[in-house]
Amino acid sequence: MNVKRVRQKIKDQLTLNNGVLLVALLIGSSWVWSTVDAIQRNFTLQQQVDAAAQQIAVQQLENKSQQLENKYYQSNEYQELSARARLNKALPGEHLLILPPNTVQPVAQQQAQTQDAPITSRSDFAQWVYFLFGKKSS
Repeated sequence: MNVKRVRQKIKDQLTLNNGVLLVALLIGSSWVWSTVDAIQRNFTLQQQVDAAAQQIAVQQLENKSQQLENKYYQSNEYQELSARARLNKALPGEHLLILPPNTVQPVAQQQAQTQDAPITSRSDFAQWVYFLFGKKSS
């Protein structure tokens, strides 16, 4: 008896209006789903376009930098500096000065030099007096 009542309720709900409403909901949800999918696809494609545009801009900057560097290498200033550095050439009246290479002092020698210098320690009061008046306190 209970099954018959359920079947009757289902038959009452299966009307033409409800069928049209169900089809409209399916079409609407399909449309919403395809719209969201298109938006996501467009977003991904726009990110790719932006990345490509950024790469193009970087490449154009590198090209411009390379062109400026090539112009510099062709300039008389660079050729003169290069000749001076590589061939030890100088202009008339200039003298070449060769300095000994810089060397790092051993740590022991540096410590010995710092230990030789006397370090005077003052009290806080004496430091303030010296700071304010430039005099040593007694």
